[in-house]
Amino acid sequence: MNKSRKITSFLDHFPPKVAEYCFNLWDEHQFDFIVSKKRDSKLGDFRYAPDKGYQITVNNNLNPYAFLVTYLHEVAHLVTYLKFKNKVNPHGQEWKDAFLELFDPLLDPELLPEDLIDVLRAYLKNPVATSNGFTPLVETLKKFDVPTEEDAAILLFKLPEGTKFKLKNLLLQKGKLRRTRYICQEVNTGKLYLVAKNAQVQTSEAST
Repeated sequence: MNKSRKITSFLDHFPPKVAEYCFNLWDEHQFDFIVSKKRDSKLGDFRYAPDKGYQITVNNNLNPYAFLVTYLHEVAHLVTYLKFKNKVNPHGQEWKDAFLELFDPLLDPELLPEDLIDVLRAYLKNPVATSNGFTPLVETLKKFDVPTEEDAAILLFKLPEGTKFKLKNLLLQKGKLRRTRYICQEVNTGKLYLVAKNAQVQTSEAST
C-alpha cells in the first residue's frame, strides 16, 4: 500500500487533524497495525514476537478520540520496549514518560477539543494501565460516541446500590464497592460478579 493510501486509511479511525501524526509514528516504527473487532477485555494491546516483530491492535468500535488515546497508549509501550526491553514495569514511569511525550504535540486546541485537552493533561500526569481507570477521561471520551440503539448505557458507578442492570446479556444487581469494582449478583442464578465501576451498562430493559 502506498503512503497516500495508508494515510487515508488512518483518516478512517483517527480525528482528521491528528491522523498524519499517528501515521508518521507507524511509518517511523514500522509495526504491524491491526484494527481489531471489539474485545470486552481490552481496548488495545502491544505485542512483540521474534518471528513476527512488533504488533499493535486497537478495537474498531472506539470513537476517533478514544481510538487515539488507545493507539498512543500502545505506541508508548513500543517506544518503552525499544529503549528498555523487558527491564521495566509495563506501566511504570518509563512508559508514563513515553506516553506524555507522544501526546504532548497534540495537546493543542487547534488539533483536539479543549475539554478533552484539559482532561488529558490531568490524566497524563500519572496515567493508569487503562484509560477506563480514570473516570473524567471515560466520561469525556463518551461524549464523542456516535449514538446507537444500544446507547441507553450508563456508567455503573452512577447507579444507586441495588439497581438492576444488563451487562453482556446478564441481568445483575449492583452491590457494594470493593476498591475499583462492584460486587454484583446475577438475578437469575445468584452468582456473584466483580464489575468495574466505570463499566457501561444498560438499564432500560433491566427496569422493565
